[in-house]
Amino acid sequence: MRFITFLVLLLAVIPLNAIAQQPPVAHPPFVVEQTYWIKAGKELQFIGLFEKNRVPLLRAKIKEGRVLWVRLSRPPFNASNDQWDLRVTVAWRDADSALEPITQAKTQLTTEQQIIEELIVQRTDVPIQEWSVSGASN
Repeated sequence: MRFITFLVLLLAVIPLNAIAQQPPVAHPPFVVEQTYWIKAGKELQFIGLFEKNRVPLLRAKIKEGRVLWVRLSRPPFNASNDQWDLRVTVAWRDADSALEPITQAKTQLTTEQQIIEELIVQRTDVPIQEWSVSGASN
């Protein structure tokens, strides 16, 4: 009987919302690294067209909330043809956002989009894991 009384008192002391509400589980973003190798001498043309055609699409996905952030990088010097020319790192909200099919019918590529595709020698898309070494836990 004392155990039941103790249990009733314990439940009365603990706020019910503390029992019912659990903090939402924070899922890390789904990060994909796209690496491009471009035809020799066409790197700046490709980057200009990429910024004009693809970056606005990425910004729209950020506004929608599907993409958390985008990072573009390129090496300052291209030492060899084996060196990549542009790396685009995209942090999607989750894997489903990255894999969500495009609902619109695929339209014909514009001339600039065709040029972008023709300038690419090789492209890789690799999901990656990122973490901080600053001591903060992620």
